[in-house]
Amino acid sequence: MLHEQIVRHGEVASHVRIHGQGEGDVITILPSLGRGVEDYTGEYRCTLTERLVEAGYRVVLIQPRGIGASEGDLTPGSVSMQALAGDIAVVLDAVDIDRLTVIGHAFGNRLARTFATLYPRRVDHLVLLAAGGNFPMSDEQKQVLRDSVDLSLPDEQRLRAIERAFFAAGNDPSVWLHGWYPQLMRAQSRAVAGIDGEFFKRAGGKPFLLVQPAEDFIAPPDKAGKALRAELGEQVTYVEIAGTGHALTSERPDQVARHVLAYLRR
Repeated sequence: MLHEQIVRHGEVASHVRIHGQGEGDVITILPSLGRGVEDYTGEYRCTLTERLVEAGYRVVLIQPRGIGASEGDLTPGSVSMQALAGDIAVVLDAVDIDRLTVIGHAFGNRLARTFATLYPRRVDHLVLLAAGGNFPMSDEQKQVLRDSVDLSLPDEQRLRAIERAFFAAGNDPSVWLHGWYPQLMRAQSRAVAGIDGEFFKRAGGKPFLLVQPAEDFIAPPDKAGKALRAELGEQVTYVEIAGTGHALTSERPDQVARHVLAYLRR
């Protein structure tokens, strides 16, 4: 069952999709940089939302500003991580959800930790997928990121960049050829640059599951998940999935779902 609505707050409108029904516990998934919530549904060959609903959860997907019916200021430098976290809080109030599990994928992991820091009472459980580390990117990493989202480039060139940046060897990168929002990406990138990583690093002290792609070119295990686990210790439950890159939810969604559900059932 799918319920959709638009939540308006000030000059911002948030398109909300609620999958599942009943009184089950609630999960939200915060998407990757410059991408939308479709990544976690069958629209993008992902079974994550489906598996969570089958397990009895309600999944609330909040479309970021600038995608579909979601609107709001996306001027780089004027949009903060606190404002983006506030969008989520307002939506949850509007749909009468007090507490929930927050899953953050890639950029969404930073937003998830920011939300948990600002609204710790609202977060029951926290899960990070392909969490980036605090390290400078190489020239190649920066270039493939730029080429992935440059819609003026030929599809073949973009596919090579997307494969290198986000997908493990042997996986099909074409699923991410579409679904990019460059204006959103620029605003989110500036929002991350404008916040001290120390503010959100510890997620307000919430313990969390970190699902690390073993072949993540953008955020490799030794610089991302393993480094965060070493720094935060027992706060982090760490698992690694072979054969996945930064786009792991479109590569091994069932494995991701199994790890998430196992963690929530502990």
